[in-house]
Amino acid sequence: MNILLLTYSFNYNYGGLLQAYATVKHLQGLGHSVTVPTSHPAHMVGNTSLLRGMGLSDGKPIAAVIRRLRQMKRYRRFDRFRRGLPMDHSLSSPQKINSSIGRFDTVLTGSDQTWNTKFMPAYDPYYYQGFISGGVRKVSYASCFGTREQKEALLSRAASDIMKFDAIAVRNDVSREIVERITGVTPQVVVDPTLLYDFNEFRSARGPNLRAPYVMVYALDKANFPVAESIVEQLRKIQPGIEVHFVNGEKNFEKPAWASHLINSYGPVEFLECIQDATYVVTDSFHGTIFAQKFDRPCIAYSSGWRAERIVSMMKDFDASDLLVLDPQPASVQRVVSKVSNEGARLRISDGLRQKIEASKTYLSEALASA
Repeated sequence: MNILLLTYSFNYNYGGLLQAYATVKHLQGLGHSVTVPTSHPAHMVGNTSLLRGMGLSDGKPIAAVIRRLRQMKRYRRFDRFRRGLPMDHSLSSPQKINSSIGRFDTVLTGSDQTWNTKFMPAYDPYYYQGFISGGVRKVSYASCFGTREQKEALLSRAASDIMKFDAIAVRNDVSREIVERITGVTPQVVVDPTLLYDFNEFRSARGPNLRAPYVMVYALDKANFPVAESIVEQLRKIQPGIEVHFVNGEKNFEKPAWASHLINSYGPVEFLECIQDATYVVTDSFHGTIFAQKFDRPCIAYSSGWRAERIVSMMKDFDASDLLVLDPQPASVQRVVSKVSNEGARLRISDGLRQKIEASKTYLSEALASA
């Protein structure tokens, strides 16, 4: 079957690109031909801009340019990794996709926050496939709204497009509830595609870990830095002298005073290697948590605010809600750090999650087989 995949294949976010990679690999493993367009949804074009995350709004343009230049190796590594996807450069706009739609049996809206209206200044039908004409089958897999707080006026526009899907699956209960509310349809809740794929090619060729012990911190929300710092302080009490490697993402933060190193150069491959070599992983990232589990690294997850819903859902799937820090209280931090460092608690694939993974694979196989 020929599948056109619409997902976050174009940005410079570790989780976004790695979930696209996992989706492609899983579909190819099922025997399908997968094509990824170079087209960007209009409201997400800024994610590929060199201006994103520069901090131009702070009135210090020279400092902003310097911050961006320090990440150029990171950008190049992302672009090199992206070339491993089955990209079709002729599909560079919705119009060009439509003119070639006869090549495909199915258009699949992939995982991540593809349905989050908070990202949209105005309604964009791209990930809802509202721009696609013709008789192609429309399927979603693990589409997510990201948070309950959506733009209601845009949701009403999205509802009519979602109802035209032939098969609908979302990534969490929050997204299921939104789809039910706006369409009356109950979608299946499936796992993120990174849980469908083993990523073994990033393990097998690696030599022994020669790095000094370190805590890898991958942080998405600056408002939660005090919690990350508190976790790091507790780990340093347990293992004095341990280094803290703060891995920068597309937000392009300055080095926190409590970090030993600020790392700006990692692409997706180096990101996975850093997780595998880490003594501890400390993160408020949904995908950072998944990869810590996948590579069996001690992980302390934390979050608050609008991001928390996704990571709370993920930790429930791991049956590890007690390993998630949701408030900055010292007692909460100490309790989780002690469980991970002293008691050896780890994120595991629970029986319930294993069943959910198998059900997700079945959903995708059946949704595509019906084309």
